[in-house]
Amino acid sequence: MQGQATSSHGAPPTIEAIEMRAGHARRARGERILQSALRKRALGVPTYTVPEAAALLSRSQEYLYRQIKADAFPAIDMAPRRRGHRGDYTVPAKAVEAMLDAATTSGGVVYAAEFGAPGGAA
Repeated sequence: MQGQATSSHGAPPTIEAIEMRAGHARRARGERILQSALRKRALGVPTYTVPEAAALLSRSQEYLYRQIKADAFPAIDMAPRRRGHRGDYTVPAKAVEAMLDAATTSGGVVYAAEFGAPGGAA
């Protein structure tokens, strides 16, 4: 059967094999994003992408996008508003660093919304 993916034995791959490959690809992508964020951090680059900020904060990208849209996390919207627009956001590195520093210094919980609110710590 032409066009169908097969295993090394000629049989179509199992669902488990497909899921395993997808899981490896997801982990590899996550690792590349984290390494990119760490390089930017070391170089002092002033912004992160949402995936990079999420990786540094050990959160999912989806969660961070929801927080940004709810004005509970600081970000810059780089695209004009239009219907159905997801948002092309850039996260200020200073905001992420300020949150991490505040949590470390206080030894307690800090709230991201305080850093995104007008007059917040960021």
